[in-house]
This record gives sequence, C-alpha cells and structure tokens, in this order.
Amino acid sequence: MHNHGVIALASLAAVAMAAPATAQELAGHRAAYSVNALERGKPAGTAGTYAFELRQTCDGYVINQRLRLELQTGRAPVVSEQQSQMTESRDGRRLQFDHRNTANGRVTSTFKGEALLGDDGRGQGRYSEPAGQSVALPQGTLFPVGIARAAIRHAKAGDGGFDGLFYFGEKVRAPRAVNVVIGRVPRRLADVVLPSGSEALGADRTRLYYRGAFFDTDSKAKTEQAAFEMSSLTLDNGVELYGTHEEGDGGIEYRITRLEALPKPTCN
Repeated sequence: MHNHGVIALASLAAVAMAAPATAQELAGHRAAYSVNALERGKPAGTAGTYAFELRQTCDGYVINQRLRLELQTGRAPVVSEQQSQMTESRDGRRLQFDHRNTANGRVTSTFKGEALLGDDGRGQGRYSEPAGQSVALPQGTLFPVGIARAAIRHAKAGDGGFDGLFYFGEKVRAPRAVNVVIGRVPRRLADVVLPSGSEALGADRTRLYYRGAFFDTDSKAKTEQAAFEMSSLTLDNGVELYGTHEEGDGGIEYRITRLEALPKPTCN
C-alpha cells in the first residue's frame, strides 16, 4: 500500500500547466477516516484508521498523515503503519519529506529528504535516508499540494481530466506519470456527509470526484499496467471526504469520520 493520498490529496492529493500559487488556497484542517479493505473493488471488512492534517504556514503547507492497517497474513495479524510528514512551499518548488513504515512496531523502511525544482521546472530529489541517493525530477513534476490544486482547478474549469507527473519521495524512484479523469459524483457516494460540527468547512463548497491512474516511468519498471489507482471525493477547498487506493486485486477505501478546521497563520 502507498500513501493516500494526499496522494489522493491528497490523495490528489498534477500537471505542467500548474496553476499560480495564489490561484487555489487549501483549507487548513485535521481529519480522521475509517478504513475498509477492498477485494476486486468490493468492501471486504474493517482494516484500520487514517488520520490526515493539512496546516497552512506563512511559506506554504505542512502535511501529516498516518495510515494504520491490521492485515491478516498467515497465523497472526500484522499491524502496519505508514507515517508521513511533508512541507511544501507555496510556489510548489520545494518539498521536504519524511516517510516511515512499521510492522508490529518495528521500522521496516525510512525515506527522508528534500526535493527542489529550478526556474525551468526541472529539479532533483535528494535523500538523507537512504543517504546519498537522488532522483531527477523532469519538467512538470508536481508535489502533493500542487497535484491537489491542479485537480481542483481542472474540475472547477469543467475539464474532463489531465495528465502530469507526481513525486512525494516515498521511494527512491522517478516521479510517476498520472492520468486523472474527472467525473460526476457517483450515486453511491451521495450519502457521504460532513461530520457533526464541521459544517463551516463545507459551507457553499462544491463536491468534486476524480480517479487517477499512476504509472512507473523508470525504464526497468515501465509497463502499460498502472502501478496503482485511486479515487477521491473532495471539496473544492481540499477537504477529502472519501477515497480509495487500489493495487492489483486489493486495496483500501476510507470515509471521513471527524473533521476540524485549523487556524490560518498570522503572517507579516
């Protein structure tokens, strides 16, 4: 499993035609989600919890997310956790990331570093863990907040979708190509409601729905098959209400259970 979202943000949370930084503000918020397993696209029982936080700063955004899953593998269940912290500049040209995976409390992988894009849109992701590793970032690479802004902007413009490149440093590999299709909110998601007490975050907000397929661009791994697919029901201020993440025949879906607004920073 990979990180939401956000990715979906997300989860989503992408494209060379990225909007100006001031064009789309994302609302600072903290959210919790219930997580169900998916088998061949169908719900297959409770799987865990997902927590997400997007905080505005004077320079950009800080994202914290934690996905906890209880997986039945063999004789005993395995409790896996994915924790991520990412700081993205408001202009979408700098990303600091720290991703940590654990299984039954033991760290199984850590990816930590920084990505920078230059004036020509090209750049590099450099890792402090594993030390000395780096990847090239082609022109058009977007980070998590950038892809969220692009999805919202294209949806509000009535576009049917877009293509782009997405990177957030969760592995030492090139950005993935993403194809996003924007459509009507499915009837089965019409009953997704804002948690009690959070109505202000959803007041006068449009609900957007899109699906994304992510493809490896490394020549060794490149295939016609998507590495994973996701979907998202998101408000036009970046608050995600529902999402899915599918790889092969398995995956997860998550639905919002708690939501609170976070204050905007006071900046000079």
